[in-house]
Amino acid sequence: MKYSYNWLQSHIEDPLPSPEVLKETIIFHAFEVEETEVVDGDTIFDIKILPDRAGDCLSHHGMAREIAGLLDLNFNTVEYTMPATSTEVSIDVQTKNCLRYSAVRVDGVTVGPSPQWLVKKLAAVGQRSINNVVDATNFILLDIGQPTHVFDADKVHGAIVVRNAVADEKITTLSNEEKVLNETMMVIADSEKVLAIAGVKGGNAAEVTANTTSIMLEIANFDTVSVRKTSRSLGLVTDASKRFENNLAPFLVASAQAKLIGLVQILAGGTVVAAGEHYPNPQTERALSFTLADIQRQLGSTITDASIVKVLDRYGYSYEKTEEYYTLAVSLWRHDITGAHDMAEEIGRVIGYDTIPNAVLPFTPTIVANEQYEKIRVIKFALSQQGYSEVMTYSFRKKGEVNISYGPKDKSALRSNLSDALKESYDMNRLNAPLLGLQDVKIFEIGTVFMNDKEEMHVATADKSGVKEWTVEEYSEVAAGSVAVGNTAAITPFKPWSLYPFITRDIAVWLDNSEQLPVLQKIIADFAAKNCTRPATLFDTFTKDGKTSVAYHLVFQSMDKTLTDGEVETMLQPLLTTIATQAGMTIR
Repeated sequence: MKYSYNWLQSHIEDPLPSPEVLKETIIFHAFEVEETEVVDGDTIFDIKILPDRAGDCLSHHGMAREIAGLLDLNFNTVEYTMPATSTEVSIDVQTKNCLRYSAVRVDGVTVGPSPQWLVKKLAAVGQRSINNVVDATNFILLDIGQPTHVFDADKVHGAIVVRNAVADEKITTLSNEEKVLNETMMVIADSEKVLAIAGVKGGNAAEVTANTTSIMLEIANFDTVSVRKTSRSLGLVTDASKRFENNLAPFLVASAQAKLIGLVQILAGGTVVAAGEHYPNPQTERALSFTLADIQRQLGSTITDASIVKVLDRYGYSYEKTEEYYTLAVSLWRHDITGAHDMAEEIGRVIGYDTIPNAVLPFTPTIVANEQYEKIRVIKFALSQQGYSEVMTYSFRKKGEVNISYGPKDKSALRSNLSDALKESYDMNRLNAPLLGLQDVKIFEIGTVFMNDKEEMHVATADKSGVKEWTVEEYSEVAAGSVAVGNTAAITPFKPWSLYPFITRDIAVWLDNSEQLPVLQKIIADFAAKNCTRPATLFDTFTKDGKTSVAYHLVFQSMDKTLTDGEVETMLQPLLTTIATQAGMTIR
């Protein structure tokens, strides 16, 4: 929401700090300020209000109250009174989703343009001026946070009815969109037609025009869930629906009503001739208790009673302090405060988390033996000693005994074995064996498999002899006696691998005599250390006609790009030249 610096100042008696200082205060203690801009000498803050505080801070009044608490400034608490009237507006509420409904009829109004001060005030925060009466309702929304609506009273026939819509009932909104309603949606109607979608948007059936002389003001509160579902279903997200769907407090209706009437009379004249209200369950304050120990448990031992009292006093909480407990009345607009943990958060952000010293949390290490974990640990150790490497595959497969909803086409079921995926992993790793420097690929996996009536932990291995699978209990009996626990293998530091493909080249050389083998081995080892991704591997040797043939695997791979055949041939050329110049060596 956009907030005007000057508008905020109107709610606070003491001078505000500079816009830059105010911005930093809000950022570090309350909300994210996404952007600021200067409009006609006023600074406009675009502040992101999260849902937990939208009920009390999506208004200039609420944000000013928050700022006054943060900066220990005096907040203006002006009380507005409703003019007395002896005539009652007839209101018929037929749904429990209407928590409070107030209607006021004002006769003798003159609808016309708004004064420049109001036009500029609304424009600064992104609102377009429509006419003085509608602008008054928008002003109240932005100022207090309470949505209101205005009907042409002469177009309302009979009582105001708050009910659920009839199936396929239609309404044309003020923006000339036709919407088809259903029985779950709440509407404001009269004896003949639908006037508005409750909490969302008004209709054009009772729209205020330049010819309007009598108006009906609506100030109400509706169920959070009902408004949100209706708004999203109809694709109508409005300033009003945003407030109602974030748990707006019903007690705001009275002050918003009184201030709206006063503003309408200033802007358009008129006399209040009738009023009515439906408010079956008035909102009451909630009590909450906590101790200093509760707060220190969350924020640390440096929090004192003085810190707590400072925050409570700044925000105007009504509270009592006994020897141990703070008991306070939670403000009616703070639905987000439900327990001691919320008060800890409130106190922490106001005093500043940066003022709380860092401390290491107490830690007493305890080891609880787990039979299943111990079996898995022994199995892993046993298999690693036999040269197996652990892999992990997806728990989701194309087929299985347990299907899932909305899964991808090839992963629409939970696996019923480890073998299928392990076989695929084995085939993939076998192709990469030269890069891994392996003669034989040996892998294993330990994981959960899912049957219709149970889940089991299985072990599966894959090597050149095939894929085998057991339950953990079955294999643990074999593994327990296969190795001596405690013979840990040396740890090799992790070294990142390339994301690009590798290329292999084989080189075979005739040696006139075996004494030249160490020389060749050094030439190839030095070359591989500088140019290859891993040491050269001797994979073939034989003797014929007094000469010895030796053959090596070389693996080329770049960390930066995919190598081409031409680039590899260029890299190989110095090695071939060196070998060709050695006496008694011939490249095959």
